[in-house]
Amino acid sequence: MQILRTIVDFLRLPLAPLSCALVVLLLSGCGVRAPIHFWQPPIVQSAVGKRVAVSKVAGPEEIADRIHERLLASPPNDTGRQLKLVNTEKLQAKTAIQLVSAIDDQTSDVALASVARREGYDYMLRGEVLTQRDYGQKKDSIDRLIMSWRLTSMDNQNPSSGRPVVIDEQFAIERYPDLVLMPDPTDRLVTAAVRETYRLITPSIEREKVPLAVPRWMPGSQAVRRGNAAARTGDWAGAEQIWKQVAEQHPMQSAAVHNLALAAAAAQDFSQAKKLARQAIRQHPTPMYQKTMVWIEQKQRDYHEAFNLPDPPEGWFVTRR
Repeated sequence: MQILRTIVDFLRLPLAPLSCALVVLLLSGCGVRAPIHFWQPPIVQSAVGKRVAVSKVAGPEEIADRIHERLLASPPNDTGRQLKLVNTEKLQAKTAIQLVSAIDDQTSDVALASVARREGYDYMLRGEVLTQRDYGQKKDSIDRLIMSWRLTSMDNQNPSSGRPVVIDEQFAIERYPDLVLMPDPTDRLVTAAVRETYRLITPSIEREKVPLAVPRWMPGSQAVRRGNAAARTGDWAGAEQIWKQVAEQHPMQSAAVHNLALAAAAAQDFSQAKKLARQAIRQHPTPMYQKTMVWIEQKQRDYHEAFNLPDPPEGWFVTRR
């Protein structure tokens, strides 16, 4: 019945739109989405490979202290994300000067910065947990966590950069599904807050769903859809093998070429991804293929920015900064 209604709708269209609609339907098909992971640059500023002095987190001690301890205990150590964190209390032990402010019992940022600079640290990171009263939370409940972070450069060339981190139960589980195994809700919020803090100063992995071309009534269409099913489960390598075979056997199957471009992007081979995307556009310049080309190059820019890489040999085709 659905196919019949589609045919009837086509017959009602004027001839020119009908021809275009048929071309898009036969060659590209409707879109389905598959999950893909990609690198995103630090949200505030990269501290990769740097030495960062971490001040005592201000705010309610029962939460602030846990965040401070966990932040120092689990810095990223995978390739391209390493950095060295040190508790500013260790810096205070290196000076006879009492590093406190004149108005309260909090450590003076100015005094700490002076010591951190002398000891060769590149940045100072200071955070504050907003109190329950600040954001209207009930006293006996912790179902949302709001923090304010500020990263200060020790070379006096880059201005201080700040950014809030807001965590609630739903966000923590959606962003980090493994936290559902933690029985303590507060632990989940604290752990999520620490992970979100690292995203401010180191590259992070994002998950997004990208549209796949789904051809119909063209040679190789069934195989392309089989590859799409593999990609939707996250098996990009298996999908790539299927699409490659289709593209070799059916050179006009642009949907296979388009999807191969996404498979290359999933493998972080953006130069090959752009090459394939341009090939698909040359075969059939549909809006979907053109949008994919822009998306791939934007993700390539993010990747190069995240790891401080030079421009690719082929340059930038469709994006400008």
